[in-house]
Amino acid sequence: MSIDAPYQARRRQPPAGGVPSAKPAAPEPEPEAAAPARAAPNALVRNSSSYAFTAVAVLSFLTRYWRIWDPAQVVFDEVHFGKFASYYLRRQYYFDVHPPLAKMVVALGGWLVGYDGAFLFDKIAMDYMANGVPYIILRSWVAAFGVALPMLVYMIMAESGYSVMAAALAAVLVAFDNALVTQGRLILLDNIMIFFMLAAVYSYVRFFKLRYQAFGARWWGWLLATGTMLGCAVSCKLVGLLTIALVGSAVLYDLWRILDIRRGTTVAQVARHFAARAFALIAVPFALYLGFFYVHFAVLTRSGPGDAYHTPKFQMQLIDNPMTKTTFDVHYGDEIAFRHRDTGAYLDSWTGRYPLRYEDQRVSSQGQQVTGAAALSDSGYWRIKPADGGADFAAFLVRRQAGAAIEPDELARWAVHNLDRVQLEHVTTGTNLRTHDVASPMMSTNMEFTTLALNDTASAADTVWQIKIDGASSNTTRLQTSASLIRVVSERHGVAMWTHKKQLPEWGRKHQEINGSKKPDEKSALWTVPVIRGRESTPEEQAELLRKRPRMGFLAKYAELQALMIRHNNALTTTHPFQSTPITWPLLARGISFWTSKDRKQIYLLGNPIGWWLADCALVAYGAVMLCMALLARRNIHVVDGVVQRHLQRSTGFIAGAWALHYLPFFLMGRSLFLHHYLPAAIFAYMMVGAMFHFFSTDDYQRFALRHWDGRARALVPSVVVAVVCVAIIAVHVATFAHFAPITYGTRSLTPAEVNSRRWLSTYDLQFQK
Repeated sequence: MSIDAPYQARRRQPPAGGVPSAKPAAPEPEPEAAAPARAAPNALVRNSSSYAFTAVAVLSFLTRYWRIWDPAQVVFDEVHFGKFASYYLRRQYYFDVHPPLAKMVVALGGWLVGYDGAFLFDKIAMDYMANGVPYIILRSWVAAFGVALPMLVYMIMAESGYSVMAAALAAVLVAFDNALVTQGRLILLDNIMIFFMLAAVYSYVRFFKLRYQAFGARWWGWLLATGTMLGCAVSCKLVGLLTIALVGSAVLYDLWRILDIRRGTTVAQVARHFAARAFALIAVPFALYLGFFYVHFAVLTRSGPGDAYHTPKFQMQLIDNPMTKTTFDVHYGDEIAFRHRDTGAYLDSWTGRYPLRYEDQRVSSQGQQVTGAAALSDSGYWRIKPADGGADFAAFLVRRQAGAAIEPDELARWAVHNLDRVQLEHVTTGTNLRTHDVASPMMSTNMEFTTLALNDTASAADTVWQIKIDGASSNTTRLQTSASLIRVVSERHGVAMWTHKKQLPEWGRKHQEINGSKKPDEKSALWTVPVIRGRESTPEEQAELLRKRPRMGFLAKYAELQALMIRHNNALTTTHPFQSTPITWPLLARGISFWTSKDRKQIYLLGNPIGWWLADCALVAYGAVMLCMALLARRNIHVVDGVVQRHLQRSTGFIAGAWALHYLPFFLMGRSLFLHHYLPAAIFAYMMVGAMFHFFSTDDYQRFALRHWDGRARALVPSVVVAVVCVAIIAVHVATFAHFAPITYGTRSLTPAEVNSRRWLSTYDLQFQK
């Protein structure tokens, strides 16, 4: 795929640094008549293009900024992205599955007007005015990117060889799309990402048109601009990778053409072209992506709500993180608690027994229950003992419990290390933690956890555990509170202590089940030791801990965060009442409820139905035209000129490919998806409307003329008819936009009858219906 350049560019001879031709190209026919006869029409085209672009800019501004102060409440995902902006201004660390650029842009808008991030956007419908939030400024800052989208569409279409009317049609359709307007006037990320996405496409179009002026200043400028915009797009959302794939596909096509020996290119020239593109389109975007994360870490230096997602070592880099004040070596004889890293449950036990039979009629051991409690209590402490401590440990424990002074060297001898063999005694019931070959209550594939009396030696092997510190390279690494991530693995059975969020029935106090997982190395089997009972740090110890805390470089933090982003993004599978499937998006079968008020106002994300369905028709029409041309070509029948055909294959094919690349990959994603994920593809679908309108109505391809028709085209399709059709499409599209505007802006209440009049499909689950 690629973008076809204007006819004039193809006529230029390549400069010294460009790609030479193997032989002189056949001369192209000169334009009709002389310059004086063409001057006025060209000036008219230039003027009409300026007028059209200005009109697009004004209309886009009006649709995005109209009553932007309504509603004065938190709407939909402003809950998340407004909150993240506040965290930047507070410099408190947070975690999100998206890269940071768009959120930093939102925060920059608040910083410029002196906002301090005091408001945390806790829930939808919270009042902005009552909390003194400069939400109008924040929304206006984001809306500026939304205003630019129709203008970028116009510029891409114009630079790709389409008529002023076709470019204006596509741009106006984007300007009056209800979904894009809704997204473009709230504190959300999509419009910022789409802005950089379209800017990258525009920059690449400009770059490709300079292919016969390779390595010149303008050529380098547009190439670097493309890489910069790609880097910004993927730094807003990882969906930007689809735009990188789009430009990458076009670059591969371009390099394939350059590689053709008939063009007279040498291997050195091909290598030079490849190196330039690799630098600008791979190295530059990656450097920017890294750079924005560097700024992200540099700004978020204080402890915040995102700490718990990270490893202890990462958390200890943050100012005021509790872990830097509560990290101690664990020693044998300490009464410690275990906390599951993923769910936050504490290892707990009590005198209650497992029932004789479970709901599925399986028989249990009727042993003492071991469960996962949401909060730490006295029943959540376990005394850690060496599995083979003998009399020496018994004497040491007696002295500790009697309060005798213990020398530091002697205490260090009893420190717990990686790979140590231990027993865990439940303090309140005086029994040892055990697992055995009995199925757990809720998972028949995993082993039951229970306890065993201290004097029961027959099954003592079931009570021996190995402490495995995650990331430790040797058995000299000490177990530390908070800072160590550990696996507790049964020496006899090889299963790891594990839990999950599903709760036990009433007989289990609605606690989480604890069982033995046969996959001891999985990430979800990690635990921490958050506390030692009775152990508190002194100010001197705290200062020493801060001085000795392990340092973590930028690349290590970056790698850890990337892994977390990918893992948590893939885990977003929880069902949502307004999620939808990709197959329904082009049909606009369902929207998303963003906000409702007590006085029957609502904001419902829904595209312009007329525009979306027209775009579907354009996509189908393009496929039909290409199929017909291919079939007729097999019979040596050519209904359109080769120049037009190349334009359909390259320029229009590039747009069709952009739509496909920004849409089809979502079928492969397992996470929850929503209509707004289709918005980038919807913009390219609107551009297809303009492209097909141009094909069916225009005989002037900026010298890509339908030469078989010559002057007959204007007689067959008079300009006035073309203009009327274009105006009619825009009028119906704008009228539809106005009809749905009350649920786009949420500015007025609707009666049930008015709500139902906007349910063009029964799947539109609007609020306040009859």
